[in-house]
Amino acid sequence: MKIPTHLKHIPLINLENYDEIDGPHANKSDAKGLSVGIAQWNGAGEAEISAKVWRHTGDEKEGKWSRQSEELPVHRVFDLATLVCSAMQYSASGDHLPNTSGFNVSLAEGDADRARLLGVMKEQFVANKKHLDVSLDRLVEALKKLGKI
Repeated sequence: MKIPTHLKHIPLINLENYDEIDGPHANKSDAKGLSVGIAQWNGAGEAEISAKVWRHTGDEKEGKWSRQSEELPVHRVFDLATLVCSAMQYSASGDHLPNTSGFNVSLAEGDADRARLLGVMKEQFVANKKHLDVSLDRLVEALKKLGKI
């Protein structure tokens, strides 16, 4: 599906038809595209870059772009990826949280059912390993091309 260019987020680089490769949601996802572009929240003279998940409410002719579409500053996308990797590593080891310099991950507090929910998270990482590995392999390939690994 074509990503719109008439809305406030201005896409510069697109991944259209993302719904076809959206991990376990492939071919049944409302996330129709991803883009990197000029953030919708910029004021006059500003040009912050953001990443956006484009969600659509229905078919191409009758549906519309959802207000539930998410837009994040690019650095937060990388930070979320780092956090997910930390959660995966914690789920695999079960005994310590990985930390990198300046990125101190901790267990969330306040939920009495946390131990069970951490087990659910671990089960989900295992159950979705095939899809997660595809995404992680893409990320590794991109980081290699950037000379970061």
